[in-house]
Amino acid sequence: MPRHVLAATRMDGREIAREERPAAPSLAMIAAYGDLHACDYVTVSQGESVGLYARDPGGTWDAVSPGTDAVTTDEMRLWFELTHHYPGPDGADPNHPLGRAPQPGAVGRIDEQRAIALVQEHIATGGLDYPLQGLAADRFAAGWSVYAPVDVDDSDPMAFLDMPVGRSVFMVGDTGRIKEVTSAIPPGQADALFTAEEAFVRRAPAEEAFMNDLKAEFERLDARSGQPGATTDFTVVGTPPEDMTAARVTALTDEIARQLALCGPQRWERMVAAFSCAVSAETADLCFWQHEQPIEARVPEQIALLVRRQRHLAAAMPAGPWLRLLVAVTQGPGGQAQVSTQYDYGDERLPDGQLLAPRHYRNDLAAYPRAEVPAWLRAYAGANGRRTASPRTASPRTASQRTASLRTATPRSAPPRQEAPGRPFVDSPVGWTTRVVADQQRITYGGDSLTWEEIEWVRYPVSRTKHQGFLFPSMYTNIYTFGVGRYGSSPKGLENLTWSKGGKRPEAPEAWLALVEFAQRVLEPRLLAQHLDLIRRGGSFSIGEMRVHRGGLTLRGVMEADWGSLTDVKVADGLVWIHERGRQQAVRVSLGSANAVLLPRIVAAMAV
Repeated sequence: MPRHVLAATRMDGREIAREERPAAPSLAMIAAYGDLHACDYVTVSQGESVGLYARDPGGTWDAVSPGTDAVTTDEMRLWFELTHHYPGPDGADPNHPLGRAPQPGAVGRIDEQRAIALVQEHIATGGLDYPLQGLAADRFAAGWSVYAPVDVDDSDPMAFLDMPVGRSVFMVGDTGRIKEVTSAIPPGQADALFTAEEAFVRRAPAEEAFMNDLKAEFERLDARSGQPGATTDFTVVGTPPEDMTAARVTALTDEIARQLALCGPQRWERMVAAFSCAVSAETADLCFWQHEQPIEARVPEQIALLVRRQRHLAAAMPAGPWLRLLVAVTQGPGGQAQVSTQYDYGDERLPDGQLLAPRHYRNDLAAYPRAEVPAWLRAYAGANGRRTASPRTASPRTASQRTASLRTATPRSAPPRQEAPGRPFVDSPVGWTTRVVADQQRITYGGDSLTWEEIEWVRYPVSRTKHQGFLFPSMYTNIYTFGVGRYGSSPKGLENLTWSKGGKRPEAPEAWLALVEFAQRVLEPRLLAQHLDLIRRGGSFSIGEMRVHRGGLTLRGVMEADWGSLTDVKVADGLVWIHERGRQQAVRVSLGSANAVLLPRIVAAMAV
């Protein structure tokens, strides 16, 4: 029986140390081995199977991939490096595999005017509260950073108080992808991270990368010599064989399914994920079934990166890049899972619920030129934003005929999200005349409305007032508040929805309970992931008067605590109570503060 080979590696896969063991090591042994050699990655190999283990920024070791091939292990190692460690406290490293500018590809570099125009279209179509005119753009390695400049009077020492905090900046890649970030992240880190994401997705396969590096080294040596080199021409020929590329795409799809499985509830039976992608945008639907009841979940941005990478590799196949990907997993007996993967290349028009804007398909056709483009896609992409009718004539090959099934567990139900908008789960009066209406996509109160994806903060405090009675019994007023919004300009009506109930122990209003349950299940996991990512990448934000940053918590004049000194965080009496080692009294943050409900989980994640 093959022995188990334990190897401590750097982020680029180079080994620091290795040893053989007769039995499979435990996670504790793997962690100790990695700590001994001061590395973030350890592999455990047995024959052709390689397991990858990694340490997160908090120092916790866990399995990234329990067993795959060596090439996919390299993919997953670089993915974990990107999503957990890069660019690091010292900024981007040009010698890092993710620090190199991505190849421009068939599209080439977009110019400044094009970048600004794309952002203006993004703001207008999304209905964002952001200036359309006077935008500025700064070039970085992978594209442009587009923003609304802020004029500050340098002669006024207090003028900085009027500067907006956490204002949006739009990163525009050369492929047309737009990512909205906050100005709270240092610009250098935001540029480096976006560049690394593009480099991760668009880098060449290992064989091509090696030959390209070899070519670059020949050219560098020739240039340094100052003399005509012996090598007058160097052409990289050949790409990985089709079956090798297909195997890599399949292996990476298995890793995507494994990561998606971690997003669901405990003891689920089935999972279906549906992705609709172009080079500059994508949609993702994810649903689990538990006791035959569907439970929707959000696909984290980290997994979306893996999907983009898989699609880029799949684009080298004869069929080209897919437009839709369906991944279904069915739990079998004994913990075995069956994975079914299906690709849709767009032979038939995509459903409206998964159809992207025409500009994204134009970007995709430019980035991945195709010999054959379906008639409906050519008409739709060239419609300059106008919808076109579905073609009446069927294509010679239907989508089902071109579907590639890599496993055989066909799901028993349709993809999780229906094309028709869902019925509201809340439709309740707030006050005397106006109603709050919430469905799976958005929340509306009067003329104010936000999609759940737009929301940047949430709060739902409860307060009780006792009216002391002398001649009559005491009376109680209970106020249930629910508020959501965006930082900066935000619909005021949604920030303070209140219900009032009398009584000493009343039942909470059904509408308030439904909104809180939805926020905890759908909204808060996204907000928590975004805030933790911001902290780990060197950014900061405020919750009430408390500043949260990579070092810990700061309350000016009261607390300057690193994460390791926090001993306990509790929620009680409408407050978050934060206990610090050596401090007798806890520091308190009101649950009425935006995102205060996230504080206990932020501390739990960072104080490990």
